[in-house]
Amino acid sequence: MSRVFVDRFDTPERLPEKVAEALRWIRADQIIRPGMRVFIKPNLTWRTPTPGVTVTPYFIRTLVEQLLPLSSDITIGESEGGQACFLAEDAFETHGLYSLASEYGVKVVNLSKGQHERARTTVRGKVEEIDLPALLLHDIDVFITLPVPKVHAMTRVSLGFKNQWGCLGDKMRVTQHPRFDTAIVAINKLVKTRLCIFDGTYFLDYTGPMMGEAVPMNMIIAGDDAGAASYVACELMRIPPFSVPHHRVARREKMFPLSLDEIELNRQPRELASRTFKLRRAFINYIHLAAFHTRPLNRLFYDSMCADALHEFLWFIRRQPLVKKFLYGKYGTGEANRGGRSV
Repeated sequence: MSRVFVDRFDTPERLPEKVAEALRWIRADQIIRPGMRVFIKPNLTWRTPTPGVTVTPYFIRTLVEQLLPLSSDITIGESEGGQACFLAEDAFETHGLYSLASEYGVKVVNLSKGQHERARTTVRGKVEEIDLPALLLHDIDVFITLPVPKVHAMTRVSLGFKNQWGCLGDKMRVTQHPRFDTAIVAINKLVKTRLCIFDGTYFLDYTGPMMGEAVPMNMIIAGDDAGAASYVACELMRIPPFSVPHHRVARREKMFPLSLDEIELNRQPRELASRTFKLRRAFINYIHLAAFHTRPLNRLFYDSMCADALHEFLWFIRRQPLVKKFLYGKYGTGEANRGGRSV
């Protein structure tokens, strides 16, 4: 059975204790053997720390400090912002990753740079081809995903599988969205996602992944399986796990449990569920949703002669307060989007 740890940490001072407890519960010491090469994929969706949008610097620092006794060979990596809206190096600096590198000798890698190669696997009986960093395919022994629990306007949630979309180094990975549900499962198969540790300092409600309400939760969810940890996260958010299309694909690939009965838990997640998270799309999200699922529209919006003009037009009209409110709703473009060109 998969094992998942879930609990609150009342104060930041208690986080190291809870992370250590979580790693013991999921038997990380039996998974990460001496000399193994560990890769951490944090959720760095924006250039600066943003509650509910990116991992909190203190959480990733605490995780690294707790992992070092298991392995001194730790790499942390993320790709450039989608559509080149920010540099990965900016996010590394503001989230304290270069400080970790200086203090502890961990490596920090921009996945949009370096050698990439085409890898193949099967999903739903069909071959999926994905271009991935060679580092993740050949030079990693244990892949750890570090997501933030969010609702997501395109994929309903962003949890243990979705975070690996950032493994695609291509800055225009948005053009791959029409095949997202199978591609994200293929990516997780290829990088062999092994541990899933959620930074639940904040959850994101309302829209996601960049705009919405950051809800302070002070929780950690850790699993020895991304599907099991994602199931528990859904329980905490009171979101039916199989209302998420890529979870259904993962289930068919035997990468997602059918129920909590297939998971060994330290405590029941419903004991900690204090809020029902609901996806409430803004008008602009429906435009993006059409492009997310439809190849011709996706190409028109992101990979055609008209794409730049369309984005410039949206950028221009959203400067008008009434238009901006109509397009983006209650939370506007989100703090994370201010100053960027992503729409």
